[in-house]
Amino acid sequence: MKSGKMLITAGSTLVFVLLLFVGFQWWAPSLSAESLTKEEVNQTAQEKYPGTILKTTKSEGEEYRIEMQLETGVYQIRMDAKNGEVRSLKKESIVHAAEETENIPQKQLTQKEIMARISSQGDLEQIDFVQEKDNPFYKAVVNKNDEKITLILDPYTGAIVDSKMVADSIISEKEAITIAEKHVKGTGDDTEFYQPPDQAPYYLIEVELEDDRDAVVQVDGYTKEVKTITWEDDEENDNDGPEN
Repeated sequence: MKSGKMLITAGSTLVFVLLLFVGFQWWAPSLSAESLTKEEVNQTAQEKYPGTILKTTKSEGEEYRIEMQLETGVYQIRMDAKNGEVRSLKKESIVHAAEETENIPQKQLTQKEIMARISSQGDLEQIDFVQEKDNPFYKAVVNKNDEKITLILDPYTGAIVDSKMVADSIISEKEAITIAEKHVKGTGDDTEFYQPPDQAPYYLIEVELEDDRDAVVQVDGYTKEVKTITWEDDEENDNDGPEN
């Protein structure tokens, strides 16, 4: 009887030891996990989001906050300090980003560094540094898909503050009429200009021929190419299509 009690006691002790061991194996990794270093967090962030890290800080809640310049703007990334998982990704407004960096001495980027940051925006045609009172900026002109675009860039972060199409790269109405007249050998009678969103601007020129036929010629506002020709006296309104 006594030996039976001893066996039960020994068995209970063994089960307790096993449970304690399994529990320790379960909890040990989380207890021993160390926070990632600033360098490791920055590397993880750049692997996920190719861009330039502007600032990295660690908060009390085992979290890193990374300010990062991407092609589409400046973003605030909150990342878990233990495993590097991204908790949130939020785009900052230009005003907010400027306010945060107002009191922090910053090094102005060189023209070469700015050129590297906008290389994906198109072929660079011109870049200048403009000192306008207390608001310096870089002004660059790029050519993308036969469109000239002016970029205004922050000289400290390289962020694109403004982007707009260069108006003077569009051919004049007079030039478009001349192109249409030569193409169908007639006299320009009426002209309309169109600039639809996400498309190249173009002119529609009505040209009167000597045989009293009328043609509407579409001329690309940038490339000067004749895109289509529609004969108004054609019942089916067929287009000749772009010339080869």
